[in-house]
Amino acid sequence: MRPSALLVLAAVLSMAASVAAADTTSATHYRWTDTAGVVHFGDTIPSSALAGGYDIVDDKGIVVRHIGRELTPAERKAAALAAAKVAAAKRDAQQQSIEDAQLLSAYPTDKSLADSQQGQLLQMQVQITTLESNLRNQEGSLTDLLAHAADLEHNKQPIPPFIHTRIANQRQTVNSERAALAQQRADIAQAKLRFAAQLDHYRALRARYSGSSNDANP
Repeated sequence: MRPSALLVLAAVLSMAASVAAADTTSATHYRWTDTAGVVHFGDTIPSSALAGGYDIVDDKGIVVRHIGRELTPAERKAAALAAAKVAAAKRDAQQQSIEDAQLLSAYPTDKSLADSQQGQLLQMQVQITTLESNLRNQEGSLTDLLAHAADLEHNKQPIPPFIHTRIANQRQTVNSERAALAQQRADIAQAKLRFAAQLDHYRALRARYSGSSNDANP
């Protein structure tokens, strides 16, 4: 065999030896504790040890990675719920950051925000005034129908079926108008509370923003 061929063969054998050595040193070892509390080491791990958790260790017995025990169905469900809760909180925080940025961008001062809120409240009050007027008209129509029916009864005359129908329909209309008015009054009361909280939040954001700007620019 020529010298060059011998060199190539020696290089191949050396490389193979290195790979073999690397495979040996990188072998996976396990450490686990059985149900009796006895600690075991091995290159393989029995399936019975998986439920209790185990360690992956190096040749010196130093833990490279710990594998926790298998969770029960109830624990898996609880863990999934906890993860979902954390994810939801993160999404809420991100959404709040977006809304805060939009709020600060839309209103340069707390007065501009308060003026906008007042405009919305005035619009809601106009709607309430309109509903109140409509309700008075509908109640007047119902009063007229009831008075007409009472006159017929007083004069010993039968009340036509269509009068009964009109009275029933008018009562329903009046009740719907009253419900709409009550809902609008509740809405404006809630809006006032929401606007007050929004204004406080805006002022806190503006103070925080101003503080950050001062810190950055002493």
